[in-house]
Amino acid sequence: MQNLISKLFLIVGFGFLVFSGFLFYQRNFSNPLTFKAKPQVTRNVGVLLPTLIEIPSIKINLPVIPALVHDKSWETTNSGVSYLKTTPLPGQNGNSVMYGHNWKSILADLPQVKPGQMIIITMNNGEKKEFKVEYTAIVEPSQTYIIDNTKDSRITIYTCVGFLDSKRFVVVALPVS
Repeated sequence: MQNLISKLFLIVGFGFLVFSGFLFYQRNFSNPLTFKAKPQVTRNVGVLLPTLIEIPSIKINLPVIPALVHDKSWETTNSGVSYLKTTPLPGQNGNSVMYGHNWKSILADLPQVKPGQMIIITMNNGEKKEFKVEYTAIVEPSQTYIIDNTKDSRITIYTCVGFLDSKRFVVVALPVS
């Protein structure tokens, strides 16, 4: 009987080790924040960029880091929110896309954001742009319409959610007049 218990603990321990290794790999070496298609490209002319994002309702105050998509690889940062710099600047016509890891230090609390709450983007010239959350949604990585360019002015912020980060939690906000 004791031999059977020892084998059971060995099997469970090995399974735990493999699962822990998978989670470590996923967090440090994979890129779950990607969508299955590149967003439409718009060109930003000049040196104006967003540098800070604030979401007061969930106590978010993070740097914004410019990022690009290379082939199917989306640049990400471990220290803030990525701004896809091939999308329009926040406040310009079109869909300004930002994204970040669902880590506690970054966007883990994003799913708590509700329609009507405020988002403030600070630009590198000190200008603050205010946005009001229009809606939130959970989408599949194949639902790329969420990052498509638009005729209106909006920001789209997302992070991963679901089992093994298989879905995206999306916040869409419009400028405050």
